[in-house]
Amino acid sequence: MPNTEPSPDLERAFAALSSDTDRGLLLSGPELRRQAIRRRSRRVAVTAAAVAVLVAGGVGAGWALSDDGGRDTVLPPAVSGTGLASAPAIATPSPLPSSAPSSAPSSSAPTPSSTRPTTRPPAVPKSIPARALLSDSDAGISDVARVEDPFEQLEFCSKAEFPSEAQVGVRATVRMFYRGPKSEAGSVPDDTVYNTVTVYRGDGAVDYLTELRRAVEDCPSGKVGSSEAQFDWLGSLGVGVGEESVLIDRSYESRDGEGEPLDNGSRNHTYIAAIRIGDAVTLVDGQGYEGWGATRPDFEKQLAGKAASRLEDWRG
Repeated sequence: MPNTEPSPDLERAFAALSSDTDRGLLLSGPELRRQAIRRRSRRVAVTAAAVAVLVAGGVGAGWALSDDGGRDTVLPPAVSGTGLASAPAIATPSPLPSSAPSSAPSSSAPTPSSTRPTTRPPAVPKSIPARALLSDSDAGISDVARVEDPFEQLEFCSKAEFPSEAQVGVRATVRMFYRGPKSEAGSVPDDTVYNTVTVYRGDGAVDYLTELRRAVEDCPSGKVGSSEAQFDWLGSLGVGVGEESVLIDRSYESRDGEGEPLDNGSRNHTYIAAIRIGDAVTLVDGQGYEGWGATRPDFEKQLAGKAASRLEDWRG
């Protein structure tokens, strides 16, 4: 028959268990249930507090959710509940605009200024056509001939300079006789006239008229051939004659039929006109005939005015 007496070890274990119960290490059933409820309540409180902190941080950092209507809704602050610590109140920011600001520039923003299209000057032609020069079909003109010799610059004095000559593109000259309205056909001419048309490169045409004006200022008198001449600038040919023009009076002491001075103070007058249209200049040089020249009204209207019209028709 087996031994039924308890072992010494088992006895010691039960004694220790009884001692612990007396000291409260092992709790009775009702007490165990109360403590379990308290522990569960603390876990819920800690979890809720952590959520409140996260929500507060998210709102402070500007986190927002957007509902279906496109309005930005900020998460509400946590509210205190049973046994939960209250989270600090957080001000709800004003709703954000429903649409992004327009990126279109304001009407006051500067816009690139419109630039007027530049018109290029016509190219320098290979030659000057006859229609650009005075011809036999013009009133009072006869015996028109093309001059093949190189162009000779107008004579003033040693101070006169024409650097625009370096900008000459193409040039042509014709020589003719002129008879005024009172002269009969076949009579002695009133004037020997040279008409030269020059097309310049760059600003050569403008420069040439400036140089003519300066020549008259620098050379009020000078030698033309063997004769002493006086130069006077008479201004322009008037409104509508080219883009700019110059009219010059060139006079000599009057002489008799033998070429001797009359010594009476009288002078014979010849005229020079230059008319510019764009990059071209027509020069009309009345050199006189037997010491005389065309009258100023005839020269301005019949010679210079007609030369300007021909250049305008061709180059304008």
